[in-house]
Amino acid sequence: MKGTHYLVILVVVLALLGGYLVYPRPPELALMRYKNKQYTAARAEYERLLEQGISSANVVVPLSELYLVYGEMNRAVELMERFVESNPDNLEARIYLGKLYQQTQRPHDYLHNLEKRAQVQPSEEALRSLSQLYNAEGRIDRQIEVLKRILQDYDAKPRDYKDLAYLLAAQGDMVGATEVLRRLERVHPAAFDDRAREFLVSLSLDLGRYDEAIGYLQGYADRGGRWTIYYERALAGAARYTELYAFWDRQLARPDLDPGRKIEISYRYENTLRAQGEGERRVAFLLRELRRKDLDAEQRRGVGERYEAALRENGLTATLLEYLGQQVGRSDIGVEERKAFTYRYEALLREEKRWPELYAFWHLQMARSELSDREKLEISYRYEAALRKAGKHEELVAVLRQRYRQLRLSRKEKRALAYSALQLEDKVLAERIYEDLARGEPPDSVYVSQLLYIWGPRPGPYGLQWLEERVHGSRGEQRLAWLQHLLDVGATERVLKLGQRDLVQLGYSGDPVEFQMDVLQREEDYPQLRQILAKAIAEAQDAEQLRRHIRRADQVGFTDLAIEAARRLLSVAPDDPEILRRLGLLAYREERWEDAYELLSRYLENNQGDFESNYFLAELLTRRNRNLRAAPHYRRVVQLLDGEEQMDMRRASVRAQSLYRLGESDNAILAYQELLERYPDNLDLRADYVTVLLESGRIERADALLAGGGEGGA
Repeated sequence: MKGTHYLVILVVVLALLGGYLVYPRPPELALMRYKNKQYTAARAEYERLLEQGISSANVVVPLSELYLVYGEMNRAVELMERFVESNPDNLEARIYLGKLYQQTQRPHDYLHNLEKRAQVQPSEEALRSLSQLYNAEGRIDRQIEVLKRILQDYDAKPRDYKDLAYLLAAQGDMVGATEVLRRLERVHPAAFDDRAREFLVSLSLDLGRYDEAIGYLQGYADRGGRWTIYYERALAGAARYTELYAFWDRQLARPDLDPGRKIEISYRYENTLRAQGEGERRVAFLLRELRRKDLDAEQRRGVGERYEAALRENGLTATLLEYLGQQVGRSDIGVEERKAFTYRYEALLREEKRWPELYAFWHLQMARSELSDREKLEISYRYEAALRKAGKHEELVAVLRQRYRQLRLSRKEKRALAYSALQLEDKVLAERIYEDLARGEPPDSVYVSQLLYIWGPRPGPYGLQWLEERVHGSRGEQRLAWLQHLLDVGATERVLKLGQRDLVQLGYSGDPVEFQMDVLQREEDYPQLRQILAKAIAEAQDAEQLRRHIRRADQVGFTDLAIEAARRLLSVAPDDPEILRRLGLLAYREERWEDAYELLSRYLENNQGDFESNYFLAELLTRRNRNLRAAPHYRRVVQLLDGEEQMDMRRASVRAQSLYRLGESDNAILAYQELLERYPDNLDLRADYVTVLLESGRIERADALLAGGGEGGA
């Protein structure tokens, strides 16, 4: 143990022993050994004295210190606890026991010992220590009692008053806390600082002692922040509204006060007026606020909205309309702000059902030069919607025409406007818009289609001239498309004239000649069509062109031209299966048997073919007595036709003839019999059937059929 610790022990022992050291008795001898660091001998001597019943302080205290030297903390504590229990009024022993409790980290025992010490001999030091311990353990009630004793019996410090006041308030004793703070103000006026004053004011407000709070706030309200809020709350609580309004008026008039703080005050001012039912005064106050020069744009907008709300709530509709109208007419505000005022103004007019004023307002807005086209367009749309709802047809037409005449519109907006014009049967406006939209558009444009729709199936001279100008101003496919429009509206002569010019310039190939032939075919001018088609076939160099010429020749019955075109196509594409088939069928129908045989043979050599090509080739082979080669083709015909759900007379007769060629006479006769039942008046069918009956040896049935009667028995 360090030297200072021994010095402390020696002081304590000397204090306990008093004057006994003058006589060298056993305790003194033990102490001498202790001082000479003869710890073992000293401990044995003290323990012997303790066993003899000598338990005075000059024995117990040194022995407990020796226990500490040997690290026997618990024995030291137990020894002192027994001594203090036997000597409860020994203050020094209690103080020493408390130190032992601290060294052994036994806070609860230390607190209990301190409480007993305060009972034995109260002192300011002990009470303060107890206050700290009670606070650490959260024993607020006991701490409050201790602090009250300090304030009552000792020279309490300002901190004691404040601590007690806060603790009382925390326990809900606001009255007691208030009294402690007032006592602090009397006893230690210099320590009654702003924090203590604010605390006292808040307690007074919570207790409803508004006049007392006002007294403590005198001279502080102008500081702003919480002080101002406290002062306002106190005046309002005391119903001293005249003073409150006067205070606010002074604050709002201060040039040094931040505009943001003024806005906050303004809100409280207005809310108080609203709560007190002073509607007129509220409106007047907000109007005065609105005229303040120190407001920025955002603040002024906010005050304006509050002013509008106040006018609404107080039923001052006329004043509100006047105000909104003034704001809409201002030239110093931005587009979005003007829009906002406009919407609110219109909404109020609608609510009040003041339709004439609303229409007049819109009409006036459309004439304002400072408004952008976008703003006017939005107004025009609302104007239109209102007129539609009211069923005002003439006024609505006037608004639409004004929109087209005055505003720059996008193509989408123009198209919507044209659609609205058509709904209102204003074809003049619709035609003007679609003519505008169709300018520079290709012939397949939807705008051109709409314009032609408005003109109708037979346009007037202006419409025809418009289309002709488009023809003259275009080339290639677009020129043909414009010519097609002219053709569709009945201007055939003009189309033929313009189309013939194209043939002279471009030759008899491509789209121009196709269009020319379309026109001639539609007009059924077959001589002219044959002449142009023949020349086109002769000049054609492209397989696809020749295919188109073949289709057209088939359509109008120019078989020879179709064959010629097909032959030319074969020279370009000799293995084209479709051309071989088409040309073979044409040759067969023209009874050009050799050509048909060659072409169909080449076609079916690499293709399955259809029923018609197979049947024709089979018939040609039969003519040449090549029945074995013909049989597979007849079989193919039967298979193809059996796969069809329904057959016309031609297909059915081809099937019956194929069955007969295959030697299936009974099936063929049955097929012909069914056909004749369906078509009894068909002479060709009857003749074919008779031939089959005769060739199959059924003479009687053939005679009966030739005689015009029904069939006999088998």
